[in-house]
Amino acid sequence: MIPDDAVRLTTIAELRKLYDEELFYEEERSAAEYAYALAVRLREVGQVEEARKYARVCLDLAERLPSATLDHVASGRQSVGGVPLPDHFHDGVVRSRLADLLAG
Repeated sequence: MIPDDAVRLTTIAELRKLYDEELFYEEERSAAEYAYALAVRLREVGQVEEARKYARVCLDLAERLPSATLDHVASGRQSVGGVPLPDHFHDGVVRSRLADLLAG
């Protein structure tokens, strides 16, 4: 497994595998973070429809995560697969950062 703070970008295929593993083990926060990273990376390489799919999944997962306190939304890591995560990871931030993908 690739460390989250690795300097090199994790490949999209590796990100998908890690996302699938987290979802399988019902690690919703981690799965949401990987879905976020996938949406960002896929958008960067021009795979917009696939990026939209992961943006929607990310938002769905983020909406189910606890968000009542700052501790609930504070990111536990700075990046996933080379993609920087927001300092506070919750559905509002996901909507804002992935707005272009969620609008389509």
